[in-house]
Amino acid sequence: MTAADRLPVYFISHAGPNQAVEKSATADFFEGLGKKWESFSGPNKPTSILVLSGHWEGERGVVKVRTSEKNELYYDFYGFPDELYKMKYPSKGSPKLAGRVLEILGKAGIPAEAETKRGVDHGVWVPFLRILPTPQIPIVQMSLADMRHQPDEEVFEYHIRLGKVLGQLRDEGVLIVASGTAVHNLRDIGAYMRTSQGAGKMQVAPYVAPFDGLLDQIALAKTEEERERAAVKDMAGSKYLRSAHPSLDHLLPFHVAIGAAGGDEGKVLHKAFMLSMSMSAYSFGEAA
Repeated sequence: MTAADRLPVYFISHAGPNQAVEKSATADFFEGLGKKWESFSGPNKPTSILVLSGHWEGERGVVKVRTSEKNELYYDFYGFPDELYKMKYPSKGSPKLAGRVLEILGKAGIPAEAETKRGVDHGVWVPFLRILPTPQIPIVQMSLADMRHQPDEEVFEYHIRLGKVLGQLRDEGVLIVASGTAVHNLRDIGAYMRTSQGAGKMQVAPYVAPFDGLLDQIALAKTEEERERAAVKDMAGSKYLRSAHPSLDHLLPFHVAIGAAGGDEGKVLHKAFMLSMSMSAYSFGEAA
């Protein structure tokens, strides 16, 4: 496969599980993204999809990879309408792709294990219900690494390295999708909902736009070195980091995406700010 045939990498922002049924600009974006993927043809047509979600961190720094043939759903949320716990997304897994992921991670010295019990979480099936309502190709979910007690720079560097290892799959017909949230502060949502109700219009937390702007800067960087330096040094040093992400789980998929991207051109695909969240999405290596 030539560089022109290499599949792109995507970072998408998923919201809560209600996104599966409610209308929104982000839901519309997902539907358009799915049509774009379905238009891929020839060497650019994916044979499988590898997804990382901000809702799954491996145990003790070990990356987990789902190896099951069937993708059972994991309803990893509480207090939502009953209809959401009855939703189905009948996608298939790919033991072949999962085995390949475990193989390349092992060769790179990244601890990884097969997972057969845990289902696919809502960071995958909720956006994919919109993107590919009737999935025709296998989808494999893998985890991030649990590094909560490590320095931020080390955590960022590790997940960029993880992405670099996975990047070779782009030449093997695999579409890599990192599902997180560009700005994700659930602690502040209630306060901004009340403020918005009082003001009669949506109020957005003051840290959302500047931190989201940093992601834009990183995604649009001209060189791989510049991009990775900003994703580690500038992000770790940002005064908005822990407001935008009290925990890093929904940010780290972005680092995996830029690692898998290498030096490929980044594009901003979608913008939507709400309360204490940003739903930005990016592509890397996508044809014009």
